[in-house]
Amino acid sequence: KKEGGDEGEKVPPSPGSPHFKRMGSAGSHTVPAASALASQVLSEDATYRDAEFQSALGNLCSALHRTVRRGLVSVLDLDVLCQVVSVLREERSVANSSPTTLAAARAVSGVIRDAQERLIFCANGALHKEVARFKPTINDLNYPGKLLGEEPKVAIIIDDESSSNKKKDETTAEAKKEEDPNDAVAAQLRVYESWFPPMRSVLRILSKIFRVVEPRVFEDIALSSVQSCTKSLKDGSVHILRKSGQIHADLFLVKHLLILREQLSPFDIQLRSVERQLDFSEAGRAVTRFLANRNRRLFSMSTENALITLLREGVSVQESSVDSKRDLEDCLRSACNDFIEHTSSTLLGPIGGFVDQCKNVAGSTSSSTEALARAPFTNGVVVKGVFASALQYLDGELDNVSKQMNLYLENAATQGILLKPVVRKVTRSLEEAKRFIGEVSQGGDNGWDGEVQSDVLKSIEEYEAKVKVASSKK
Repeated sequence: KKEGGDEGEKVPPSPGSPHFKRMGSAGSHTVPAASALASQVLSEDATYRDAEFQSALGNLCSALHRTVRRGLVSVLDLDVLCQVVSVLREERSVANSSPTTLAAARAVSGVIRDAQERLIFCANGALHKEVARFKPTINDLNYPGKLLGEEPKVAIIIDDESSSNKKKDETTAEAKKEEDPNDAVAAQLRVYESWFPPMRSVLRILSKIFRVVEPRVFEDIALSSVQSCTKSLKDGSVHILRKSGQIHADLFLVKHLLILREQLSPFDIQLRSVERQLDFSEAGRAVTRFLANRNRRLFSMSTENALITLLREGVSVQESSVDSKRDLEDCLRSACNDFIEHTSSTLLGPIGGFVDQCKNVAGSTSSSTEALARAPFTNGVVVKGVFASALQYLDGELDNVSKQMNLYLENAATQGILLKPVVRKVTRSLEEAKRFIGEVSQGGDNGWDGEVQSDVLKSIEEYEAKVKVASSKK
């Protein structure tokens, strides 16, 4: 009220007054209804379906598309591009649900295509750099050191600030040692870090782009990357063979090929394609015939046209089928066969050489039994020494094979599958050795008698029993 008792204008409630709070509460309940009503009005308003208005809205969205495209060109992070595609797909589905936002949906679709193209470009670039052109370092090839958890070797540079840097390194090393060894996440990270870097890169990039690019594009990228990864694994196995030995090279290749096949199975892709190439091997002869033909018809509108004949005879299309999944299986099978062959040879030791010598003599002469009986390497004392020496080192070889298989292959079933052919091969060689010994010891000549023959046969039985016991533990 004004002075004099006259009633004046009402003062609006202050933000802290109860009346203002009641108004805010009532307004909050009416916001969704108001939004729904506004959306209904916009959809029913004929203005938003007007051709001129939609054209203007389309021009505005096109300008927005061009602006966003300029920003996408500079993005290099695969994670950011994947998130952009995923978010924009959701926005496009919302925009497509209303006729008033179809222009925006078309602009968002264009941005999605641009983001996918940028993503494919960056993914191919990363795969080319990290897989196809990968140059391994000493630490990358540090097997079995990486599986044993050895710290990578780094060069130490001594300068004025070396003391402070050394303290930082010691603090980091102590923090790593204090990590809980039972932590499942840390254990999984350690396993992941032990993989060969090219295979890590392939699986990481494929898992990122799997759901954000078209299936055909993804399968094409996966096909080429698996080929490059398999080649890189083979090259790494050759380096490890020179550095660490045969068994480490074989198990390295088997381990990583098994992991690669297992990790690719969830993608459910065929990894097959048909490559077409132009073959110009007959081009020279076709040009010669073209120039030698004086009655060539250059302007004839038929199949007898000289230019058409030149192209048909000089250029051909060669098709070749590429199946990366089949190549991966073949490579894995070859790696397993190499491991079986090398491991059985290692376990047999000098016995394998004895059997091979007997086979060579038996196959080179018609009177094989007499030649074997007179051969120096079939002397009873020599053969007894061969089996005694092999039996002496057998326990150490079996322990080493078991230790390395436990290190590279965590699955006991996989170890058993690999060891069964080894045992069969060793057993077969021992049976052949027993047969040759029976042939050369019949006459009792060349250092053979009942005692020597009995000792050799006992060594064979003991040898076979030890191999079978070691394999049964898997």
